[in-house]
Formats: sequence, structure tokens, C-alpha cells
Amino acid sequence: MDHLSRRQFVKLSAVGGFGMLLGVALPVASRVRGKAVSLHPLIRVGSDGTITLFAQNPELGQGVKTSLPMMIAEELDVDWHAINVEQSAWNTQLENQFSGGSLSIRLNFSAMRQAGASAREMLLQAAANQWSVSSDELATANGRVIHTNTGDTLSYSELAEAAAALPVPESPRLKSEFRLIGKSTSDVDLARIISGTQEYGLDLKLPNMLHAVVKRCPVSDGQPVSFDSEEARKVNGVVDFRMLRNDQFGGRVILPNNPNFVSGVAVLAENTWAAMEGARRLKVEWALPKSLDDSAALMSQYEQAMLQEGEDIRVDGDVEQALSAAKIKIDASYRLPFLAHVPMEPMNCTADVGDNGVVVWAPTQNPESIAEALAKALNVKADEISVNVMRCGGGFGRRFYADFAVDAALLSQKIKRPVKVVWTREDDIQHDYFRPSGLHRVRAAVGDDGRISAWHHKLVNHSRGPYLERDGSAAEIANYEFPAAFIPNLHYEYVLVAARIPLGQWRAVDHSSNVFVVASVIDELAHQAGIDPLVMLQRLIGTEQYVQVREDFRFDASRLLHVVKEAARKSDWGSPLPKGHGRGIAASYNQGSWVAEVAEVSIAGNDLSIDRIVAVIDCGLIVNPTGARAQVEGGIIEGMSAALMGEITVKDGRVEQDNFHSYPICRIHQVPTIDIHFVESDDSPRGLGEPPLPPVAPAISNAIFAATGRRVRELPLKKVFSV
Repeated sequence: MDHLSRRQFVKLSAVGGFGMLLGVALPVASRVRGKAVSLHPLIRVGSDGTITLFAQNPELGQGVKTSLPMMIAEELDVDWHAINVEQSAWNTQLENQFSGGSLSIRLNFSAMRQAGASAREMLLQAAANQWSVSSDELATANGRVIHTNTGDTLSYSELAEAAAALPVPESPRLKSEFRLIGKSTSDVDLARIISGTQEYGLDLKLPNMLHAVVKRCPVSDGQPVSFDSEEARKVNGVVDFRMLRNDQFGGRVILPNNPNFVSGVAVLAENTWAAMEGARRLKVEWALPKSLDDSAALMSQYEQAMLQEGEDIRVDGDVEQALSAAKIKIDASYRLPFLAHVPMEPMNCTADVGDNGVVVWAPTQNPESIAEALAKALNVKADEISVNVMRCGGGFGRRFYADFAVDAALLSQKIKRPVKVVWTREDDIQHDYFRPSGLHRVRAAVGDDGRISAWHHKLVNHSRGPYLERDGSAAEIANYEFPAAFIPNLHYEYVLVAARIPLGQWRAVDHSSNVFVVASVIDELAHQAGIDPLVMLQRLIGTEQYVQVREDFRFDASRLLHVVKEAARKSDWGSPLPKGHGRGIAASYNQGSWVAEVAEVSIAGNDLSIDRIVAVIDCGLIVNPTGARAQVEGGIIEGMSAALMGEITVKDGRVEQDNFHSYPICRIHQVPTIDIHFVESDDSPRGLGEPPLPPVAPAISNAIFAATGRRVRELPLKKVFSV
């Protein structure tokens, strides 16, 4: 956290009345109320002794509404069971107030602890001043300051106002031992979730609010020309219709890296069901692009483009010479489909645009992007916008964008009433920003020493970079991706094929595709050479602790090797299995964490069953083991869903899938035994929401080969097996 000058501190303190602020201004939700004192934008103490901690980052189900306040509570020395936890609204002074890239804990571990520690030291000093003693004679516990010699105590509520006049400590002392961090803790919203009383974006109700459903253009770049509302007006509760065109903002994005909303005609009604039925009956004339995408045709374009010379992403050694000299080599092509996010809560947003500013209630991963997009779309200043962050029913990257908030705000601005826009499941799937499809070709070889000696990896795809109008390379394979620097002769090459299909980040982003290819090829080479795949993987990783991948990135290979060995041990790798059963192993490094997984499958005829997945994860210090385990389980199940059944296809510019019957996710009977093992570590916390996903698909496909001798080079597996 940045340190404040005295002048900045005084200025910020004025915002909070007699509150005490440490580092940033107060968000709307945490301003002083009555006799409450704000010790920090994320810490509030009431005169009645209640202590409220705020979760800075959006809660998507990944557990940060619990784990972030846990870190504050640890250093503040309060009783976890005696505090309240609330979600923070968007605040321009808070840093890293987003949930994405598995970064919420990783980026905020020090800041949250420093917030609690700074407040604690100021409370200690306030008590020392009141008792006329040195703060060294004092301790804290359960929200009280204790005089260690006399046993006298003062509550935090008695000290907060006096502490407000004290300087903010520049370097507060942090604990070396924890009583709360590392302890399994239930989600703070668990009771409300179980009882059905937890409020999500879909549940929000405001006075005088209208509900809206937008009949969106079936082709993302199309525009409405006119509409016939005669039948729709017959629906009881339908109030109005408004046309929404994204071409008024120009381009495919409303902000850099942030896609524009899809044009359409909004049906406004007194309730959601009337709006949905009105949208179903509404007849719209569309102006469509002259060329319409087809996903099958696009894969054919990838195949043609594979023959072209691509952009060199990384070149080490002489790959062609090494391939020519090798006796054992493969030349394999892998195909991956488009994927949708399908969070359980479809997109929605409520907006109230009036004379007093803009207020939105958004289940979002990135409140800042919503504020920036609305400022542009509504032509208002960013400081006129308030973003209340709702708990989200899943995100997986989809809610990082602002498109679903822009149309709600535009409608509210037009009709001068609060508007909640609700997406149907069909909208959610057909107007998603998909994970890119891709065609990978890998030519690789094993040298006489039994190690991989050459690796030429060429990727062709329609990339999200150009779609989102990002600067820099469009490549969806990075120059630091494993096994870069682990193989002496290596060449990464990329070819871009332009298309109109909407793209965005999907859980684990590039790794969700690339690791499937890399781990599968390692397994292919091992079997081709007659070497145990575990041995081949261990030889590739090597025995050096660190591998300098590029000037600014040093890979800790010893930690990858450790999780691989542990996964093999925990899964009884090498022990005999019945006929038709097989084990497969895959490992990766993603968002700062090292993960290895072993899948065990059984196949009878054409029926595929995933029986067991063993996962070993090194993600540094674990703040909340309960939340961590849930993240790994969720990542594995989502990875299984994608591997087994995930596929978005486009024909005539339209997405063919529209609900869970055509875009299924794993049901409970398909979920195997999942054995999760965390590596104990004193390292700082690292990413966890995404790292468990990438190894899932290759571990399964490698297990299929071990069981049947049948190599899987295309996903989803439902194309080949009954799942």
C-alpha cells in the first residue's frame, strides 16, 4: 500500500468525519454512520463494539469475501466469529479491486495485512496515550487492547476516535505466526446461500424499477433496422421498447480490451417474465454483415494457414537440424474448439441514471472497467458513477467485461427510471465472449539420451488480442511458456486468422488450450520412445532448481518436479490396473502455481468413465484451506466439462448452442473421486482459481491412451466416446 503524506492523510480524514483512514478514501458503503468510526476503507468500528471488515475484491464463488477479511482480521487481532463482513463498493482509491487472473490474494496479501497491522498499532498507541504508558507494555486480543502488567483493557470502539488523530505508521510490524490465516474457515455467506437469502444481482429490487430483456442481434456485428412490437405489446406488464445500437461508439470495443455490447431491441416491463415473453414475440429486422462466420470453415482456414510462414515467437538452437538427426520423432496436429463461460447466474445489471449521478448494481469481476465504460457511454465523469458490487454466481472471465452494464445504463438514461437488464441462458451462451478455437501442430523429437531434443510448436487461431483491439502481438502462445528454455532446440510460431466470432478470456486463458497440447505431446514422445511418461516428464524438467526462461523470468523447476513426483506417488503410478483402465499424468505452471494431476479412467466399449483425479498443488501459503480446496475442485470439474463436452459451433454467423442441453457441463454422477494435496509452503500466496484446470484434459487423454492405445488429438471427447 502506498504511504500517505500528512497532508493527504488530513484530506482523507475529512471525508470520514471523525473516522481514521489508512491509505485510501472511503467507499460509499463504508462511510461513517452514526457513531461508527472508519479505521480504514475496509475496517469500521461501531460505538456498540461491532467491527465490520470489507472485502475489497468481487466475490465470484472463489472465496475472497472470506479470505481477504481473514488477512485483515489476523493482523488487527479481532475475533473472527464476532465481526461482520461486507462487500466493498468500487473505490477509485483502492488498488487491484478486481477479480481475475487468480490475483485477488496474490496482489493483496501484503496490503490487507498492512491495513490490519496499521490500524492495530494506532489503536495500541491511543491506549498507551490514555494510560500514559509505553505501547510496549500493551498487547491486543479479540478486539481489545490489554495492559499486560495490570490486566486493564480497552475495547477498539473506545479507542478508535482517539486513534484517528495519530499518524499512520509507515512500516507496521506484521505477525510471524498466524492464528487465523491457514485455518479452514467457512464462507461468510454460507448460511445465506444455503437458506436462499443471499442477494445476487438477479435478486435486486428497487422502487419504480423496470425489468428489461434485450432481443439481441443473432450476429454480434449486426444492427437493428426496425421492429414490430404489435404482438409483444399484448403481453401483460410490457411497458416500452427501446433500440440499442453499439455502432454509435464505433468499433468492436467500447474501451481498449473491453468488448462493446451487442445491438438489439430492449423490451421493458414490470417483471422479468413479461420482458422475456415480450422479447420472444418481438419481430426485428436486422442489418447483418456481408460475410458470416462458420466455425467448421474457420478450422479449414486454420489448416490452410498452417502451410504459411508464421510469426516467430521464440527460436532457440536449430530445430530443423535436431529433427533431422533424431530417430524418434512425431508430427502431430491438435484441434481445440471455442468454449463458453456459462456461469450459473447469467449476465445482469441494474442501473439508475438520474440527476444525482449514475448508480449501478453489478455482479462484476471488474468494477473499474464498468465505471470507465459507463463514463464513455453516458458522457459523464467517472466520479459521478457509483458501482455497487454484487456477489456473483460465477464468472470465469466473462464478468471481467462491462458490456452487460452498458445497456442497462443506457436504458435507464433514456427512460429516467431504474432498469434491471436480465439475460436469458440463451443470451448468455449465444452472446458470450468465447475462448478461441485453435489448430496446433507440434513436430518434436527424442534424442539418443532419451530426452526431448527438438520442439517446433506452431499455433494458428483467431485471437482475442485483435478482437479486443489490443496493442502488441496477437500470439496466443507466449515466449516463456513451458517447455521454453527446457529444450535446447525450440521454435514457437504463430499465425493469425481474422474472424468476427466474439472472443475473451476464459478460465486459465491461453494455458487452458496450450497445456493440453504440450502435455499430450510429451506423453506421445514417451510412448514412441518406449519410456514411462513420468520418467520422460521428469527428464524434461531436469534437476536444476532454476531455469532462466527469459531475462525477466526465472522458472523454479524444482517445485514443478516436486508436484510431479508427489502426484505420481499419491496416485500409485506404475501399479497394475485392470484391462481397460489407464492412468495419465500432466503438469503445468500457471498464475504462479505449480500443479500436477494424474487421471485414472476406465473404458468399456465406447463408454468412458473418469474414475479418479489426483491433484498436487504448490500455491504457496494457503490463507483458507476450505476455500482453496473448493477452488481446486471447481477448476478440475470445469476442466472435465470442457474436455468431455465443451464445444461452441457457429454457422451462418450464429452460435448453434443455446442452453445446457446443447452445451452441457458435468453432472454429479460424472464427477470422479478427486484427491487434493497441497504442498506446505512458507512462500507468499499464489494464484489458485485457474492453475488446477489446464492439466485436466491432457491427464484424461493420456490416461485414455494408456488404457486403449488410442491417441486423442481433438476435443471434446464426446466426439469419440460416450461420456
